[in-house]
Amino acid sequence: MTEQQNNLQDDRERKGAFYTPKIWVEKSQEYLAKVFGENWQDEYYIWDCCCGTGNLLMGLTNKYRIWASTIDKADVDVLHNRIKNEANLLKDHVFQFDFLNGNFDDLPQELRDIINDPEKQKKLIIYINPPYAEGGNYTGRTKSGVATNYAANQALKPLIGKATNELSSLFFGHTRQAMPAAHLAAFASVKYVSAYNFRKYREFFKADYRGGFICLASTFDNVQGQFPIGFLVWSFSSVNDFPQAIQTDVYDAKGWFIGHKHFYNGVHYINEWMDTVKASGEPVGYLSCKLNEFQYNQYICLCNAKEQLPYGCKNVAVTEENLIESCIYLAVRHSIGLTVPHKEKWIRHNDPFLFPDKKYKRNSKFLNDCLIFSLFHEKNKITSQSGVNHWIPFTAREVSAKDNFRSSFISGYLKQRGTFSKEAESVLAAGKALWIYYHEKTKKLRTPPVDASLYEIREFFKERNKQGRMNTRSKDEKFNELDKALKNALRTLALNIRTKVYEYGFLKR
Repeated sequence: MTEQQNNLQDDRERKGAFYTPKIWVEKSQEYLAKVFGENWQDEYYIWDCCCGTGNLLMGLTNKYRIWASTIDKADVDVLHNRIKNEANLLKDHVFQFDFLNGNFDDLPQELRDIINDPEKQKKLIIYINPPYAEGGNYTGRTKSGVATNYAANQALKPLIGKATNELSSLFFGHTRQAMPAAHLAAFASVKYVSAYNFRKYREFFKADYRGGFICLASTFDNVQGQFPIGFLVWSFSSVNDFPQAIQTDVYDAKGWFIGHKHFYNGVHYINEWMDTVKASGEPVGYLSCKLNEFQYNQYICLCNAKEQLPYGCKNVAVTEENLIESCIYLAVRHSIGLTVPHKEKWIRHNDPFLFPDKKYKRNSKFLNDCLIFSLFHEKNKITSQSGVNHWIPFTAREVSAKDNFRSSFISGYLKQRGTFSKEAESVLAAGKALWIYYHEKTKKLRTPPVDASLYEIREFFKERNKQGRMNTRSKDEKFNELDKALKNALRTLALNIRTKVYEYGFLKR
């Protein structure tokens, strides 16, 4: 994407130029009828305060109770032109207004009267698809001005904290603060319901959840990514705390109902659990602990040194004292990734991993399963080229290596762990076969490291292409068979771990 395209993209995001597809416009209006009754359009007032060119309002019938405003005069002109061509809106009800900076005294008199009358305000629905721009995100790309250029930001920062980084949160927060008896019916990422960075926001956003659905984000114009967009309906007139859990309906890209999804208002998270784990002793590696949500699992890995961890990741020094907990952390997060069907991953995208129940400590089978899983998962990025490889699961004698390994830490540790599940034994057997084959092939070669990790073994057999990327397959068919057997065994072990992830509260269904 060119700099000019980036600037255009940012400008569109700030102004909310994400055109709501007709399929979700119609679906959202079905849900509004479910919540507020079949005659809702004659009984309630509607204000879309970031209307863009008005897609969200198409299909509504009572133009006398609808208001539409947008920051961009060009969009107002488009809407006025659509009204000339029989769009079901009133010209005087469509106006330019900067919701996050503007003064409500500048609103049309009739709308201002509704907002200022506590009883009429109870009949006001803020119906919006706000912008999704963030002031900063996990990619490191910051959209300048998003977090600072709005008066609403200054008012809300002490109340909602980091949530002010997102424009949608500013719209929601300002709506809640300025119209405390109204209703909010809005499209947005669902992370405000459960994400760690929105804890303070949820303490402020006291509302009753009335219903809603989620759909795939990439079905929206100008939105990329496999994550859920939620259309959720809230009522502000009560003073109830933010709900501990909500249930949404789920629709696929074609609008077919495919089930329900629960989202939980997390209290304590998996990274907070890791903070309680002691880690004295000499490090044998480092664990990255990116944010708590499923969407960040790709950043969870083990490396030789903290400098090798992904940018912006919290790191934990792995020692003998916290080895099991470190392996639990990696296994809990990646076992879910291995066992969730690809077509359903977007639904899990915002699920937070939580502080577990202490019962996990008494299940030695679970502890050992997590240990074995972490030794053989591809996110174990320990290599002998980056330092001493303490993570070889076998002794040099067991795999017929041509020389001793520099460290026997893990192979010795495994011998102290007692018995393993049959699924873990299968992974160990498949891994051992792969190590034996590697040492058989390299015994007479000088270059390949004797202390090779699984990553280095795969690199040796698969080699790299001209672009420097490791090939997906090797020319050595026996290696391919052994590697496939290991991956299949690891996937079966992941199913073992998955059941305990939910049982011990690392995740909620």
